[in-house]
Amino acid sequence: MPLLELEGVEARYGPVTALRGVSLTVDDGEVVAVLGANGAGKTTLMRALSGLIQPTAGEVRFLGRRIDQLAGDRIAREGLILVPEGRQVFAELSVIDNLRLGAYARRSDDAAGRIEALLDRFAALKARHHQRAGLLSGGEQQMLAIARGLMARPEVLMLDEPSHGLAPKLLEVLYDLLAELREEGTTILLVDQMATLALSVADRAYVLQSGAIKHSGRAGEVAKDPALMRAYLGEHGAAH
Repeated sequence: MPLLELEGVEARYGPVTALRGVSLTVDDGEVVAVLGANGAGKTTLMRALSGLIQPTAGEVRFLGRRIDQLAGDRIAREGLILVPEGRQVFAELSVIDNLRLGAYARRSDDAAGRIEALLDRFAALKARHHQRAGLLSGGEQQMLAIARGLMARPEVLMLDEPSHGLAPKLLEVLYDLLAELREEGTTILLVDQMATLALSVADRAYVLQSGAIKHSGRAGEVAKDPALMRAYLGEHGAAH
């Protein structure tokens, strides 16, 4: 049984249909990439999965149970954790306090130990752990957002456009981290316009266009299909 399964999911913003019959699965320990150009429906998909909007049709099953009508806080407590686009760290709070808030969704008796382990992993954050998050660089804020997501002990970690706004050197650091998480068995659903980078760490990929799945397959096969990359992903698929 997949950890996460969508079947015929649709979502709307008023009269506009943003997702059209989306079906996909994420298995335990997989990294699954959802690719597509701007406006393809990637962020809407993540919002629908995390309970920020409710699907208008179809089903979402997580750990074998339907969650498509649950509130976002309940979904997070189940272990489906979203790291949203744009980082959205709490700028006025310290790095440490941002991490503590990450543990709120799924409380644990060892929050202090998890914070210590994550600070050891994210050396740049450890050096500035008492500073306000708003004083961090864009790359450091992205790492903080991911660390905050990991604090919740996710069953599935959902990353929405983690490379957005990062310099090329920081992109390398980010994707090295994602490769490490994959090797450790972390289950990840990854949405990113940087298709080549996303495919480099993914096991499988789905391609969205106009809110519908147009293609799916092993990540290596998708990466080797230049016509597919150009047709559905545009410049971001062909570059990098």
